[in-house]
Amino acid sequence: MDAPDRSRTGGIAGLLNLIEEHPGALAYDWRVRFGLSLSAVFDGALTWHEAWLLTEQLLNDPTSHIAAALAGWDYPASRETLALADLFDLTVAVNTDKRKRGRAERYTRPFPLRDATRSAKPQVSQDAVRAALAARGHQPQSGGPSDGR
Repeated sequence: MDAPDRSRTGGIAGLLNLIEEHPGALAYDWRVRFGLSLSAVFDGALTWHEAWLLTEQLLNDPTSHIAAALAGWDYPASRETLALADLFDLTVAVNTDKRKRGRAERYTRPFPLRDATRSAKPQVSQDAVRAALAARGHQPQSGGPSDGR
């Protein structure tokens, strides 16, 4: 099982896995966000349950170092930063000559960008897809663009 799955188990085991696998990121987040050292859980200043609840909040926040580490990102980034990067790329694209758009550099993200290639042409006809869905109990919807009208 990989690290993110093990660490998401929760409770004492999940927290211990995170401390073992990402000690720097977790120690930084706890110190900066909560004003606590990781040792607070070991010396009894904080219960294991409360420590896990705090850690869960960090795991759901892309600006935390632990969430970025688990996602495999190079650095934390807020949702707003990512949205602005997309808007920047869109602005560059619409203001760049069509022949040069493919060479325009995208705004840096904390994760590698996926290749934006189109998928291959389907090898199965729509009739075959409809027959397979009907065999599984799906009823065709009427009035939609795929009902043959």
